[in-house]
Amino acid sequence: TAFNYDSSANTDDGSCVAVVTGCTTSVAFNYDSSANTDDGSCVAVVSGCTDATAFNYDSSANTDDGSCEAVVTGCTASAAFNYNSSANTDDGSCVSVVNGCTDATAFNYDSSANTDDGSCVAVTLGCINPSAFNYNSLANTSDNSCVAVVNGCIDATAFNYDSSAN
Repeated sequence: TAFNYDSSANTDDGSCVAVVTGCTTSVAFNYDSSANTDDGSCVAVVSGCTDATAFNYDSSANTDDGSCEAVVTGCTASAAFNYNSSANTDDGSCVSVVNGCTDATAFNYDSSANTDDGSCVAVTLGCINPSAFNYNSLANTSDNSCVAVVNGCIDATAFNYDSSAN
């Protein structure tokens, strides 16, 4: 039966139009402009990212809306030492923050530290043996200058003067 069948006509004038089924709703995702008979197959438009390789791929979308975001791998834990604010996909590379002295020339340098905490202490050379004659309470690193205590008289005018005493 033609789309425009007229039961009252008694002569074919060549104006018959074939039935073409499909979606006739113009705002549907699968609108068929050649269809003249709706077959109930219309699918609503669902906007979203249709790129399956994108970070925000939407498998339910059938119309790309330009919102696709590239996958950026990195550390996504904001408390980590190597946090990457641009990353949207964690790659397992996060490194915990280790506070300590990161100055390799400091007395208390910590090679395991990755975040300086302001605790660095400058190297102060001197004698660090508290029983030595020249003990330096401010020194933190030995310079091998310690002198042993030698008891005796250090008054050069005394009869028992000991030149090796200090």
